[in-house]
Amino acid sequence: MKLLVIGIDGGTKSIIEGMPMPFTQSLFKDAVSENLEEDLISRGWAEALTGEHASTNKGFYLMPCSDGSYDFSASYSKSDMVSASSNKTLWDYLNKIDVSVGIVNVPTTGPVDKVKGFMVAGGGGGLKATGEVPDGMVHPPSYKQMLEKNNYIFDVRLPGGEKKVSNFIRKISRAERVQKDTFIELAQLENPDFGFHCFRITTEVQYLARYEIEKCIKKLNDCKKNGVEFKPDNEIQRVLIDHYSELDESIKSIFEKLEPESYIFIGDHSTAIFEYEGNVDFWLSSKGYLRTLSSAEVFVVRGMNFLRRKVLNKLWKNKKPKASLIRRPITRFSKTNTLAFGTFYDTGNFAGIFVNDYQRFGGPVKGAEQAKIIVENICKDFNADPTSIKYGLEARPYREVHEGAQFQNLMPDIKIYKPDSIYFSSRKWEFVTENPNLKPLSESLEGIRYPHAGAKGSDPLFVYSKDLEQLVEDNDPRDLRLTYRIITRFFSR
Repeated sequence: MKLLVIGIDGGTKSIIEGMPMPFTQSLFKDAVSENLEEDLISRGWAEALTGEHASTNKGFYLMPCSDGSYDFSASYSKSDMVSASSNKTLWDYLNKIDVSVGIVNVPTTGPVDKVKGFMVAGGGGGLKATGEVPDGMVHPPSYKQMLEKNNYIFDVRLPGGEKKVSNFIRKISRAERVQKDTFIELAQLENPDFGFHCFRITTEVQYLARYEIEKCIKKLNDCKKNGVEFKPDNEIQRVLIDHYSELDESIKSIFEKLEPESYIFIGDHSTAIFEYEGNVDFWLSSKGYLRTLSSAEVFVVRGMNFLRRKVLNKLWKNKKPKASLIRRPITRFSKTNTLAFGTFYDTGNFAGIFVNDYQRFGGPVKGAEQAKIIVENICKDFNADPTSIKYGLEARPYREVHEGAQFQNLMPDIKIYKPDSIYFSSRKWEFVTENPNLKPLSESLEGIRYPHAGAKGSDPLFVYSKDLEQLVEDNDPRDLRLTYRIITRFFSR
């Protein structure tokens, strides 16, 4: 294999360097590490696969439906990516220059295309964890039988059918082991020039157990300094150590059996320790930019929205995302008396503010000039707030920076630049509050949801073999679009 890419969803360099992963650490010592920065508005895997930001490939974690409602879509598929992007997908580009590919479990690749080589789609999209492999998820289709024979698992999400944290982590380790074995088996049969294998489900471990992972890293370091054996405090720490040890063994197996000439390690984002929770709607309300509804008003609005959605669903038919992929503001605010509102629960880890404009939401703000004034005033007031200053928060215009972009209308008007350890949602009616889950993790999965002790971070893993350094140019973007540039240059030279 000429070039191998190892993807680790939520890949975090400090975790790989701190946990027992000696083989991967040895590769990193002889490699180049880039400090990239993701804005967490644009999907990292889509950037890597197209070389384009969400402003061009429509790969937003969250975007307004722009139909006069406050419905936002969390839906994004390979077909969206292909139709929106001006660049060819990575596999299409490589096949066009007669480079064979072997791609397994990379998000936003399904249903798979016919490729020179092989492809197994990434998990998600409601795929069953085990059982029969759906049509369109493997190319060539004849390899479906191999996946079924291997008991291939596409994805595992909380709670994964488990009641205990330790069993959930073990299930993820087993699933990733099967995915790795399948990638090796296919690569040995097809011998592709380019390989891309993603360990996607490890990110679920990190969202859940980031606090315990950090405790393990600290304790491992202390034991190493003092020359004593590491002993876990509990069963969860034991399975965490086993998980990362097995991840390292899986990476070692891929390298030893496929012997790549060059390599890249990437994550679509990192995983940060979730220390504080923020609520920008609380701040907007306190400054008069947002007016919350009374209980009576909420009741009336709910009824009107229910009827309105029924009508819209008939009009949209199959065009609108299914209900499970629709996000709506948690804060109930007055449509006519609110100038701006903030981010929603479960949208990644960016903090954005949307101006309540007439064009997208049917709100009171009309015209670009009025919106610009509101953006300027919010940024000025927010950045002067003592709490913003205390926690290192800064509001800056975002949408206007992408003037002329194809999908500019889907962007938040303001992005709050902040430490990754502060996760913004609208769940708690307080500007900034401590995360109560940042403590030792109990075995029970009951009631646990994302984010728990970890959230998306903006500094993704990006490490590559030294021979690829010459392919990086000074004017290249320092985000995951760089992945596409290095790979296409490698095979075009």
